[in-house]
Amino acid sequence: MTLSSSSQKWAAILFAASVSFIAYAQSKLPADLDPQSRARLPYLKSSDVDAKGKKVVDTFGKGGTVTGPLAFATYNPAVGQALLDLHDAAVTGGTLDAHTRELAILVACRATNYNLEWNGHEASGLKAGIDAKVIDVVRLNRPLTGLNEKDAAVIRFGRQLLNDKKVDSATFAKVVELWGKRGAMDMVAAMNTYAVSGFFAIAVDEHSAEGKPELPAVK
Repeated sequence: MTLSSSSQKWAAILFAASVSFIAYAQSKLPADLDPQSRARLPYLKSSDVDAKGKKVVDTFGKGGTVTGPLAFATYNPAVGQALLDLHDAAVTGGTLDAHTRELAILVACRATNYNLEWNGHEASGLKAGIDAKVIDVVRLNRPLTGLNEKDAAVIRFGRQLLNDKKVDSATFAKVVELWGKRGAMDMVAAMNTYAVSGFFAIAVDEHSAEGKPELPAVK
């Protein structure tokens, strides 16, 4: 379909307006945020991290600083290292297929408003075959009506686990039925891994990188 010149003009105006809005919103960051990390703590220098955090530096040390999802956990290098090991065991080494794993991660990121990992894993989720409409259900905290059995089970399980702090018997039984006992625990581990990093982001009020969107507020 070819847009008319008038439609093209309006599309360009709307795009420019959206870019300007993001730039304006991000220019109004709270005064206590570091301009580089966009959080209440600065990024660590790679040279400040001792041998206990070597793996974190090797993975996330860029340009002389430690960035990425473990940037603030690594203020205690052993904790940063432990969380990276947890990720490798629970996520990379887990039994979940990519579709299920990425959806579980998105649910955890939504529960903690974790913009940094949401922005990365939204793309990974689409690549793994998650429908964009399903991602919007998670992003906007919408009802699960119309979702297939598996997607609904992941989202319901994560919402109960992370938001309600109580998983009902039927929800747990469905997850075990679909992914087995280990699969259920691997799902908990994957969600927990990303929620932990999300809690660090909450504590330091980490904002999205410049030009990247932030999750909308939901009820």
